[in-house]
Amino acid sequence: MSEGRKARWAALLMAVCCLLWMGLAAGEDSATDPLPAGYEKIAENSRFDLYLKQDTLALIIENRETGKRLYSTVRNPEDMKDNATWKGFYQSGIVMEYLEGVKNIPLQADLINTVHQVDCTLTGNGYEATVSFPELGIRYRVTLTMDELGLTVTIPQADIVEENTETYTVASFYVYPFMGYSYLGEDEGYMIIPDGQGAIIPLRDNEERYSSPFDRPVYGRNIGVETSVYSDWSVEAEQVLLPAFGMVHSEDQMAVLGFIEDGDAAARIMAYPNGVRMQFDWVCAKYLYRLVYSQPTGPNSSTISMRTEHARQIDIKQLFLLETGEKASYSGLACALRQYMTEKGYFGEADTTTFDIGVDFLGEETENYVLGTQSVPMTTFRQAEDILKDLADEGVSGISVTCRGWQQGGLSGALPTDGYSPAGSLGGKAGLSNLMKTAAALGDRLSLEADFLHLNTATHPLLFYSSFKMITSQTWSRPTFGKVYDTMYCLTPKKTLEIGRNVGKAFSEHGVSGVTLTGITSLMSDYYEDNHYQDSTVMMADYETLVKELSDEMETSLSQANCYLWRHGASLRNMPVTGSDYSYVLRDIPFLSMVVSGRIPYYAEYVNFQANTHKFFLHLVEQGTRPAFLLTAEDPIQLQNTNSNDVYSSRYELYREMIVSWYRELSDLHEQLGKSEITDHVFDGDLVRVTWSNGTKVYLNFGAATGTLDGVTLAGGAYKVVMEP
Repeated sequence: MSEGRKARWAALLMAVCCLLWMGLAAGEDSATDPLPAGYEKIAENSRFDLYLKQDTLALIIENRETGKRLYSTVRNPEDMKDNATWKGFYQSGIVMEYLEGVKNIPLQADLINTVHQVDCTLTGNGYEATVSFPELGIRYRVTLTMDELGLTVTIPQADIVEENTETYTVASFYVYPFMGYSYLGEDEGYMIIPDGQGAIIPLRDNEERYSSPFDRPVYGRNIGVETSVYSDWSVEAEQVLLPAFGMVHSEDQMAVLGFIEDGDAAARIMAYPNGVRMQFDWVCAKYLYRLVYSQPTGPNSSTISMRTEHARQIDIKQLFLLETGEKASYSGLACALRQYMTEKGYFGEADTTTFDIGVDFLGEETENYVLGTQSVPMTTFRQAEDILKDLADEGVSGISVTCRGWQQGGLSGALPTDGYSPAGSLGGKAGLSNLMKTAAALGDRLSLEADFLHLNTATHPLLFYSSFKMITSQTWSRPTFGKVYDTMYCLTPKKTLEIGRNVGKAFSEHGVSGVTLTGITSLMSDYYEDNHYQDSTVMMADYETLVKELSDEMETSLSQANCYLWRHGASLRNMPVTGSDYSYVLRDIPFLSMVVSGRIPYYAEYVNFQANTHKFFLHLVEQGTRPAFLLTAEDPIQLQNTNSNDVYSSRYELYREMIVSWYRELSDLHEQLGKSEITDHVFDGDLVRVTWSNGTKVYLNFGAATGTLDGVTLAGGAYKVVMEP
C-alpha cells in the first residue's frame, strides 16, 4: 500500500473514531442507561419516578429532570466477590432475620437465597406485598407509598405471622438497608449518622483502613439486656437522640434521609464505610423483634439460652425523605425533616422568640461523717437569689434556672425525687418560696430538677423492692465511683409513673411552676416486671404518659431528651454540641440544631466542663444554641468527698464575667435571628457559613489562620454576621 493510501486510511480511521467518541459523549449527556431487567414504574411525584422489581422488592428512584438514580440494591452483583449471604442481603429490598429455637445467632431470610413467595399488588402510589417463607412458616406484609416528600415503608406487627414459634421466630428486619449505597468511593458524597449533633462519613476508597462500623441503639444502651463493664475513666459514645440517617450523592445531586417514625423503641442505626465487611458504603436501621439471652440458673454461674417470650410490640414505619438539586445535602435533608416533624406534631408550643441562658444551681450534696453522713450546702436559696439579682443588675434577664440538689438529702442522697422537701441546710420551704418569688420578679423562669428513675437504696431502702430488673430477672445496678454512695439502681417504669404523679401533685400544691426532668428522658430499655418480660415499648408509653401529664400542669424542660418526648417539652437541656470523634468521620455537622431551630429552645451541655471554651462559644453561634452553666456559691473543693467530686469548676465568681459577656453577645445575635430557623450550612475546611430563614448569614472560622469564604475574610477564631440588605 502506498504512503498516500496509508495516510488516507489513517485519516478515515481517525475520523470514524472521533465520530464514535462524539456519539458516545453525546449519549452520556442526553440519554439515561436502560433500566435493569425486571423493573417497572409504579409511582411518581413531581421530582422522581419510582421503579420496582417485584420478586426482590428492589427499588430504583430516578430524578425526572436529570435521569440520575438512587438504587436500593447492588446494580451488578455478579461482578462482586462477596459470599452468597451478603449477596442475598444487598440484592433484597427487605431482609428478615429469624431465630431457630434458642440458638443465639440469627439466620438470614432474604429474597434471593431463601425459598420464598412474594405476592405483590401495585396501588398506584406504591405497592402492598405479602412475603412468605413456607419452610419457616413465617410471612409478613410490607407496604410502600410514595408522596411528594418521598417514600414511607411499613411492616405492621399484626401482619407478621409465625406458624411454628417453637422452631422459627422473627428476630429482626432491615428495611431497604442499601438505599442510596455507594461502591468503593466511586461517588462523591457522604453518609449522615446520628452521632451527637450529627456527623458525616465521606464516600471515598478507605483502602480497608477501618474494621468496625457505626452501630448504635436508638435512644441509648439497653440496660435490661446488655451487660456492661463500667469504668470511672471511660467515656461512652454519644447517644442517638434523633433516629435519622442518610446518604448524599453530591455530584449527582441526589440525597435520601431515613427517619424512624415507628419502631424506634426497638431499633439500631448502622453505617458501614467501605472496607468494613464489604466494599460498599451503606447506612440503615435494624429493627430487633426478639432476643436470645443467657439466663442464669443458680449461684454457680451456669446459664441456659432463653428467647424473649414475645416479640417487641412494634409496627415498623420508616420514612425516606428525598431531595435533589441544591437541597441534596445534609442541610436540605435537615430542613425537610424539620418541616415533616413540625407537620406531624413532634414539636409542642415552645417559645423560641426570647433569648436566655441556662443556669443550674447545685444546692446540697452529702459526705460521710462519723457514723453517718452530713450535708454539704453549696448554694443556699438565699445565695441563689443574690446571684440572680447580681446578674439582673448586669442586664442578664429571663434566665432559665434549674435547682439541682434542692431537696433533703441533696443531689445524690435524695434519689428518686419522691416529694416536696426542700433541704433545711439551704433554707427549707420558706427559703425556696422566696427564691421562686425573686426569680419571678426578675423575669427568670425557675424549675426544680426531678429524677424519678434513679434509686439510692442507702436512703430509700424500701424502694429496693421496686428496683429495675433486667430481662434475666436480675436487679440492675451500676457503680457510681463516688465517695459516699457506691452503687446506683433504677426504678421500674410502673413505680416511676406512680412517684412522678405524686411529685407532680406536690409541686402544684406548693406553687412550683417548672420542672426539669432527667433520667427517664434518656433511657429506653427492655426489663422484667410482674413475672414477665416487658419490652421497651411499655417503658416508652409509661414515660411519655408521665411527661405529658407533668407538661400539662407546669413548664417542663427535658434533659438530654429522646425525640419522642420533644412534643411535651418547653425546652431541651444538656444537649450535645459535637460528636464522639469516630476515626472515619470527616466532621461533625449541626444536624440536631438545624432540625430543632425555630421550634424549641435548645441548651447545650455545661460550659464549665469544656476544654476549649472559645471553640465551644463558636459552636453556640454556629448552631443557635443557648449556653448553660452549673454554678455554686461555694468553692467546689468542698465536693471532693461527695458523689459530685467530678465537679471541679463551678464557683459563680469565676464565671460571672463570662456569663455577662456571653449573654450580651449571644442575645445581640438572637435579636437579629429572631424566631428564624437554619436553612443552610456549608463548610470549606475550617470556614463555615450558616444561613437563617430571615436572610441572615453567619460566617465562622474554627481554625487558627485567617481565611476567606464568599469574599468574607475572618481571622482565626472569629465570626461575622452579615444581614440581608
